[in-house]
Amino acid sequence: MFNQTTLYTQEINDLTLDIKLSSKQSVRTALQNLISEYHGTREQLLWTKWGQGIPRSESKSLIADLSAARIEFISYFSDMNDNQLEQNVAPAEGESAENLINKMLSLEKQLLSLLKENK
Repeated sequence: MFNQTTLYTQEINDLTLDIKLSSKQSVRTALQNLISEYHGTREQLLWTKWGQGIPRSESKSLIADLSAARIEFISYFSDMNDNQLEQNVAPAEGESAENLINKMLSLEKQLLSLLKENK
């Protein structure tokens, strides 16, 4: 059906965001526009489903939001080395990145345990 390839995104980093594309847009603007289009088109798709009597799935929407939040969270620490992960810093209320990551893993495990209990 749809074969997504992410090879083109592997070459994108902070240094490449200001590069101008043949469309005269920067890489940053092109990415922001694509993200915006996904959000807008998602709404159109929901209206299309509604028009066909296909119910919107709140559970699918929540799982998609969770997946997006996870990916964004991971992106914030994926470029940190072990020493950086272990440092406690004041802006994070004295927490290390490692502690914050472990906190989120713990919260997710708690939720999974609760979900298993209710089977």
